[in-house]
This record gives sequence, C-alpha cells and structure tokens, in this order.
Amino acid sequence: MLPPAGASPAECWVAEGRQAAARDLLRQLLSLDSADPVFLLAAEQSDRDDLARLGAVPLENPDGEFNFGKVLARVVDERGFKQLAYFGGGSAPLMSTDLLQEAFDRVGSAQGPMAVMNNYYSTDWVVLNHAQSLVALAERLPTDNPLGWVLDHDSGFKVHAFPPSAATRVDIDTPTDLILIAHHPQLGPELETFLDQIPPEWLERIDQLRQVLKTPASTLTLIGRASSHAWQTLEQRTQIWVRVFVEERGMVASGRLSRGEVKSFVGEILEMWGPQAYIEHLSSLSDAVIWDTRVWMAHRGPWPSAADRFAADLGWDDQVEDSALRELTHAINNASIPIVAGGYGVVSGGLYALLETLDDV
Repeated sequence: MLPPAGASPAECWVAEGRQAAARDLLRQLLSLDSADPVFLLAAEQSDRDDLARLGAVPLENPDGEFNFGKVLARVVDERGFKQLAYFGGGSAPLMSTDLLQEAFDRVGSAQGPMAVMNNYYSTDWVVLNHAQSLVALAERLPTDNPLGWVLDHDSGFKVHAFPPSAATRVDIDTPTDLILIAHHPQLGPELETFLDQIPPEWLERIDQLRQVLKTPASTLTLIGRASSHAWQTLEQRTQIWVRVFVEERGMVASGRLSRGEVKSFVGEILEMWGPQAYIEHLSSLSDAVIWDTRVWMAHRGPWPSAADRFAADLGWDDQVEDSALRELTHAINNASIPIVAGGYGVVSGGLYALLETLDDV
C-alpha cells in the first residue's frame, strides 16, 4: 500500500523516496516463490503506473475515506486469501531477501494461526495465515500500526516480531527517516540512487550527531517512544552517556492517540517554559538530542498537518503554519547543539541505521 503523496515540497520529497523504496521491495518480493502475485493499492496514479510496469497487480481504490482495516478485509474477503503478506510501501527499505524469505517460511510451516512482523507495537508489515480472521478485525485496525497487538489480543494468533535492527524497524514515514538511512549498505538500488541526491546541508545536523556518538564521554539525550533495546544498543555501540526520557510507547497501537489520551511530562515542561527556554535547558544537559516530537504533538493537540510536521523535521520554520510548532522549530534551528527531530523512526529504525553505519561514514 502507498498513501497519497501530499502537496507540500517536504511531503512530495518523502513520497518520492517511498516510491523508490517500493520499487526495490517489489523486485525483492517478486524474486520469492512464496510471494506471487503482488497486489498494489496506491492512492496516486503515478505510483500505480510505475509499479504496475514492474509487475505489481493494481487494485481498485476504495470509495470514501480510507480505513486500513476495512480495505484489507475487503481484499481478503473478495479474493478468498488464506495466507497474506501486507507491506507499507516504505516499510522495508533495508530488509534483506533472506529475512523476507524467513518470514514467509515461518508462516508457511505453522500449524495454527501465525503472524510474523517487523514490530509488535508499531507494525509496518506482516506475513500471516488464517487471513480470513482479518475480516472480523476490520474495525480494530484504522491503521496498520495496531496489527501485531490486535492479532495477539483479539484473534488468538501466535505472533512473532523479528529482533530490532535497522532492517526490521526502518519505515519511511518522515523526512528524517530517509535522511538517517542515507549511506546504509543495505539500501536497495532505487532508494540508494534517490538518497545520493540529498542536499549536503540536509545531512549537516546528522553529521554533527554522528560526531557526538563517536566521541567518548559525550552526552546524548533521547526523547520519545524509545525502547530499552534502543538504549542498550546505544550503550553497546558507543562510549557516551545517554539521558533517556521515554513516554507513550504504543500510543498509536493502543488507540490512545486516536482517543486523545496521550499525556507527556516533557510536553508539560515545554509548555511551562516555552520553546526557547526549553531548548536552552535541553542544550545545557547534552551534546546532542534525538527527539520523537510526535509525542509532544499528540499531548498538545491539535495534530499538525503532514506539511507542517515534515517541514518542521527539515527545519523549514518559515513553511510551518502551526504557530507552536513553528516557534519550536525556530528554537531547534538556533540551538547550540544538534537536535534531530522526527517521528517514531528517529528513536527506532533511524537510530539503528545511524548506529550501524557509525564507522562507515
């Protein structure tokens, strides 16, 4: 599945990167005997045409507002699938063919209901049997994120998530997701070509962050939905001190985001101090910061547009219409230390990708 591209420059750039990743993934899947045919559901005609030329079978787009669970259930019901693999278009840009094959093999040999996925708490792709079970779960799946949780808790599936790594955790949702995987050795050829064209100034903050990670006794602050495994990996691969502020893990999969129940202590401090003072205090504690800003956004409300979120990730404060986000972006741009902001990926797949390439760039 591929979502709408959006209209802003930042959104369009992410859409181009996701399309390149989708081409790489399609070629991988078509190379597996277990994954044929490969069906495509894409919001943009250009994506449908592009991937159809490579061998994907386009499906008719649904009428009305898109709902992931209902669309998936319709496809399963109409075509009578017993086994199914679902992938977001940008969900596996660093996956090896061997790891993909392992997922198909595990499900193919399972005796009972079985699902293999990249992430239990925030699912971006899944391979499963007993696919007809998805029909009854449609209302529980407004997006793909809760797939692992719902299959486990509501449908009795045996669920297996691959161990965290860049290969299993990177999902292209934001500009920062793309920038953090530049130069990774497992990039597919299409995405590698696309990322070779990144303007050097976009990489400057990442390069500064990389230098902090390489410098013994430096201090990094990690904010957002980071896992204990990410913290452990940081300590294993670097010789730095790490401050970690973890909040609202699983806020999407559990439904807390959609119900407006997200609460952030970091967000309350930001509101109390204001963006400028908050960033100054944060800079006094660290040599660099990696910040999953979506927790603050969900805590604050209302949810900014994709155009605003992506522009903020790139530091384009003059293109951010949301006043609070614009002020925060301006403060981050003027911070005395590198602050890398984005969505969940910056404290998950993007972080793993950065650590895996620490000595190669």
